[in-house]
Amino acid sequence: MTAGYLLDTNLLVGALDGEPGNPLHAQAKERLRELLISSDTRLAITPLIRYEVLRGVRRQPREAVESALDQFIEFDIRRDDAELAARTYAQALAGGSKLDKRSFDLFHCVAAYRNQLEVASRDGDIPKIMEVLKQVSPVDPVSA
Repeated sequence: MTAGYLLDTNLLVGALDGEPGNPLHAQAKERLRELLISSDTRLAITPLIRYEVLRGVRRQPREAVESALDQFIEFDIRRDDAELAARTYAQALAGGSKLDKRSFDLFHCVAAYRNQLEVASRDGDIPKIMEVLKQVSPVDPVSA
């Protein structure tokens, strides 16, 4: 079975634009390298991730960053994704979880879940979001 990962912004920005000598940059770069060399791994982004990476990378030429991003499958964010994200946000609030309403992490998790991908991220909120998402949409994610 082919593994699949949605590459989160923090991983991509860390790998593409981190400070030389910074251990977090080195970790992000190594993690992305590991994913890239795996022949049976699908790697994906969304337009929102593309936007965040292009906005966040400052040390590399824009054309180089766009070229790097073009290597990945790009899943669109659809109406059903927005509705699932809204239901998940409401469930998180009802359950006492605090999610940043200005963050795109919830959309990233919905895109990963609906496309049967794991999220490759350095963000500690991702597992919490995924747990709430599975409560809201426990059925087959493709038909959710």
